[in-house]
Amino acid sequence: MDTAIHEPLNVRGEELGVLAGLLAAERNKLLVEIRHTDHRSFREELRHRLELVEELSQRLPASSAAAF
Repeated sequence: MDTAIHEPLNVRGEELGVLAGLLAAERNKLLVEIRHTDHRSFREELRHRLELVEELSQRLPASSAAAF
């Protein structure tokens, strides 16, 4: 996956609400997967992904996160 940022992501209004909802759904899914995973290395990968999702969620404006 290419991690270079080519241009800023400009998201507003309704798009922010959708993004917040997607991140919340992904967070919930990851929490369940982490709980049910027996393999340590895979669980660590899931935890890392969860951290990224939570960091992204925190960077969203509070009003968009409250929409979902």
